[in-house]
Parts: sequence; C-alpha cells; structure tokens
Amino acid sequence: MEILRRCSLLIVLVLGVACTANAPSLRVVGADAPSVLAPKGRVPSTPAGALSKNAGPALELTSSERQASPPNTPAEPSEACVLPVKEKHPAGLYPSDVMTKGEVVLTFDDGPHPGKTPKVLDLLAKHQLVATFFLVGHNIRRDTYTLVQRMVAEGHSLGSHTYNHDVGMAVRNHGEKSIEYIRGEHETTRVLIELALLASSPDDFDALFTRVFDRKTGTYLPAASLRSEWQSFAARHAEVLAERGYTDGRRPYAIVYSRPPAGTPYVGLSTRDQQKLYDSALARLGFLNIMWHGESGDTNPQRKTEFSYLTENLAYHSRRGGVILIHDYIRTDALSAALGSIAKNPNVHVVPMASALKQKYGCGTALLARTLSGLGTGAVAAK
Repeated sequence: MEILRRCSLLIVLVLGVACTANAPSLRVVGADAPSVLAPKGRVPSTPAGALSKNAGPALELTSSERQASPPNTPAEPSEACVLPVKEKHPAGLYPSDVMTKGEVVLTFDDGPHPGKTPKVLDLLAKHQLVATFFLVGHNIRRDTYTLVQRMVAEGHSLGSHTYNHDVGMAVRNHGEKSIEYIRGEHETTRVLIELALLASSPDDFDALFTRVFDRKTGTYLPAASLRSEWQSFAARHAEVLAERGYTDGRRPYAIVYSRPPAGTPYVGLSTRDQQKLYDSALARLGFLNIMWHGESGDTNPQRKTEFSYLTENLAYHSRRGGVILIHDYIRTDALSAALGSIAKNPNVHVVPMASALKQKYGCGTALLARTLSGLGTGAVAAK
C-alpha cells in the first residue's frame, strides 16, 4: 500500500510539472503589447513600464500569441469580430464613433524626434500612461532607432504615419499608381520600424538600412521609389528577418495601425473618389485607419505656443473621451501639466488603442486585422 501511495504521488507531481510547463506564463501589461513578436524559439520579455489604473486592463497572452503564430492562425471560437454591415470608411476609429465618456486614447504623431520624443516618453512614464505613436518612416534613423525600442519596451503601441508625411497622397489621383504609392509609404515605414527593433547598435542599423534599401544609410527615398520599389525593399527585409530568427510569418512587431498625414483624405474638402483611392490602399495593407475625436491644438499656427490653449484643449477632450491627437513637438510644460491633470482625475482613464477598438468591434486587434485581411475567422455582421 505504501508503494502504491508513493507511486500515485509521483504521477501527480509529474503531471503537475507538465501542465505548468505548457501553460501560458507571460503576462504583458497594456493591451497592445502582444503585437511584439519574438523570433522562433524565443519569448519576448515583459515590457519595462509598469502601468497604473490609466493603462487599461492587463492582458494574458494566449499560447499562440506567445509563440508568434502566423497571421492565418485560426481564432479562438469564443471570440468573434462584429463588423458593421455598412461602414462608410475602412475599419478603424473615426470622430463619429461613440466612445465611453472619460475613456481616452493618447496618440502622438510625427516622431521619432531625437530631442522631443524622449521628453514625451519621460512624461508618460512619470504619470504611468500609455499611448500610441504614429511614426514617420524617414525620421527613423541611427540617432532615433532606440526611441522606437523604448516605446515598445515601455508598453506603448506603434502605427505608421507614412514615410514622408505626404498630405497629398490621395489628392493626386493617378489610379493604380497612387494606390501603390500610398501602400509603399506605409510598407516602407513598417520595414523601418522593424529594422529599428532589430538593430543592436547605430552601426548595425546603418548596415541593415543599406542592405534593405540598397542605398547609403540616411538616403531619402523619393516618391517614385516608394511606389515602384517597396516590394524589393520588403523582399530584402524578409531575408534579414529570416537570418535573425523571424520565420513562418513572424515579425518583430505587428503593425496594424495607420494614420494618414493631416487626416487626408478623410477630413477637409477631399472627394469620395479620393477616399476610395486611400480605402483601396488600406485594404491591400490590412491596416486599421485611426483618426481622432479631439486635438491638442499644437498645429494651430497662431496659438500652438499658448500654454493655456493647449492645456484647456487637452482637458476638454479628455473629459469627453475618445482618441486625442497630439504631436511630439507640443510645448513640453503644457503636456506635462495636461498629463498630470489626466492622471489625477478619477473620471478620466487612459486606455490602450486596442481597448478602444475592442469596444467597437468586440475582438482583439490581431484577430480584427486578420479578419479584415480575409485570413481570419470568426467575423459576424452587426444587425
């Protein structure tokens, strides 16, 4: 009997160890953090930034997310995206979307800047707030690539704001050429973001740039190259990814957010034909289009340096809730005061971009992107 009892205990212990070994163990704070994908055989470390109540709910990665599964991995049957039957614009967030009062998504455009972006990141860390950074590809270089790494490490999410911030991309309607140009703007930025995350030193970033773009590091890529060469850039980039352990569809970061420069062609006097042009490019990219509900006012040429104007705008829009547009170059003391007030206000909660999208579509960002690209499953139409 004693031998049987000891054998039973041994079996229980073995089974317990096996189950523990296979169970998801990585906890990532911030809903967008699962976008960071590890090379095969490695698991990403927990982001360095510990977030407060303003960071939104922490997520537990599924085993497939931890192993950086390819985009066509079947969705969990318990989760489905609810897609509106008729949506005027591509999937994403727009001013017409109703957000919960006091729930705010902070977004910063036009970085990374070597002098401005660190101040923004310092303030976000000080107040334990998360944000989404829409990056301009041309601004990612040997003196800024570490800022991209820092954004991810501190739990922020990333999106493409095109390579050269061309506000006239869709306005110059040249049909298929324009669609491929817009796609090239975003695809090239995606590549540069991933190169920034791969680089181990400034010299390494330069070497990666030269190899992928077949040009001297720091060379400005003209519009014609973005349109006609982006596929070549992507092919050489794929070779680099494979060499560094990213195979079977794995990437250093899953870019799914994008924002058009100045909001064109979804704001202002743009025509429906121009919008359809940009819609087509987004469909090929599989990106979500992220607009905004309110602005800080830092682009107003007459008032962008006024402390009270900036702080009052940010306070007003944070109380209302929704996506707020800010730029890295905003007056630092005004941003500091505004973020401090937001962090202290019990009626205002800063949430990750993924939380706002889940509120609208009912599913996680990765599943939403797969569903829209036609590779995912589990989509249902809203009545």
